[in-house]
Formats: sequence, C-alpha cells, structure tokens
Amino acid sequence: MNPLLNVSNLNVTYTDTAISRRIIEDVSFTVNAATVLAIVGESGSGKTTLCRALTRLFSQSSRLKVKGVVQFNSSDLLHCTDEMLRHIRQTQIRYIFQEPQQALNPVLTIRRQMEFASGKKSISGDELIPILNSVGLSDAVGVSNSYPHQLSIGMAQRVMIAMALIPKPSLLIADEPTSAVDASLRYRVLDLLKSFQQQDRMAMILVTHDLCVARRYADQVAVIQNGRIIEYATTTEFFEKPQHPYSQKLLDAIPSLSKRVIRANNGTVGE
Repeated sequence: MNPLLNVSNLNVTYTDTAISRRIIEDVSFTVNAATVLAIVGESGSGKTTLCRALTRLFSQSSRLKVKGVVQFNSSDLLHCTDEMLRHIRQTQIRYIFQEPQQALNPVLTIRRQMEFASGKKSISGDELIPILNSVGLSDAVGVSNSYPHQLSIGMAQRVMIAMALIPKPSLLIADEPTSAVDASLRYRVLDLLKSFQQQDRMAMILVTHDLCVARRYADQVAVIQNGRIIEYATTTEFFEKPQHPYSQKLLDAIPSLSKRVIRANNGTVGE
C-alpha cells in the first residue's frame, strides 16, 4: 500500500546575511491513510517547524528555506504551484494550531470564519449547527454568532477542530491541540479528535510532548531532537524496546503515575 504522505530528506534552513542554520535536518517518514503518527519531542525540538514545512506554511519574511521531498498522494507539495497548494490546504490537509484564541480572527464571527474554512460564501444553519454540535458545542447558534474573545479557551479549541474537519480532510495535522486547554478537558478533546479520525478514516499527525498521549492515540511514534528524527517505530515497538538513548531518557522521565496509565493502555514501561 502506498503511503498517503511520504516525506524524504526534508531540510529547513534559516538564512540571513550573517548566518545560515539548519533547523530541520534530513527528516524522513511516512503516514498511511487512516493511521496516526505522533511526533514527540521537547519544546524547541522542531516539531512545529517540521509540520509547517510540509505545506510551506511560512510567511515570506520568515527567511526559512525548505528542501526535500513531500509527496502527498500524487502531489509534490514542495514544488507544486501556490494555487494548487492553497487548494490542498483548503480541502485535503488541515491544521489545528496551538493557542486557538490567537489562531482565530478576532474581528470575524465564528460563523464567518467557518464559512471561510469551508470555502463557501455562506453556510446555512442546517449545516452549521450539526458541525458545532458534533464537537460538543451545545449552544451552536450562540457560538456561531460570537466573536473569539467571547468564547472560553475550551470552546475556541472545539471551534478550531470543527473548522479543520469541515471539508473531511485526508490528513489532519494537530499541533499540540490541547496546549491551551485545562487538564480536565485534555483527554476529552483528544478522544474527540480520535473519534473523528476513526469515523472518517483520515490520517493524523499528532504533535505532542506527552508520551502518555502518544501511547494512547498513535499507531506510530517519531521522536525528534534538535531538528532530527532520532527514532521512528510503531507505538508498540517504541514503548516495549526504545532504540535510542534519548528515547529511553524520555521514558525514564515519565512520573510513576503516568507509567501506570501507559501500562493500562498496553504499554510496558517499567518503574
């Protein structure tokens, strides 16, 4: 079976007149349809930069240059036209970003932003209400007429999920999707994402620094350190027998309570 996403020798370099620094170096991995890949690493390891590089999601002033191969279905994402790439982002590869209140436009209602996300000039209530209800927002009419500052962080996060899922994408990239959510809501949001992933048989890249999250939701794990993937394995293989010393250090750093949670989810991390 051909992978949905094939990334080969991906490099991201920051350049200006004085320096040139490699941020992502020779990264390669694949994502099959209807599977979840967790990209795991500490803050500053390059997780977000890697995910944005997949669809060249950088501002023109960022001074970041991307090279390598990113093959999505039959499209070469690093060399296709800007118009084609925008279409792919609109319909087939969607993102959920960190900090939902910052990702949403503060001067547009949620309804208007969902219309933009859907690619339609307008969305009827018959379409909008079920979408918002499906992500756990019971007052769909009230939410749709609200501005982002009128929503709680948890509500804004659910709106972001709804916006990402409107076109039923083939690939969802969720970059620390619960970083702004209280701990009490974290697994409810992740369970929601997982249910949509299974229901629509879409692929998902889940960016996290939490190994418990990776164990519970992912089929494969890629560990990134200083912009390089230093371990890439099935979730079972990674938790049963990590190959890289850095991976073992990450596992050793898990608190004992979390280790019991991992074992309850079929992991075998010892205390």
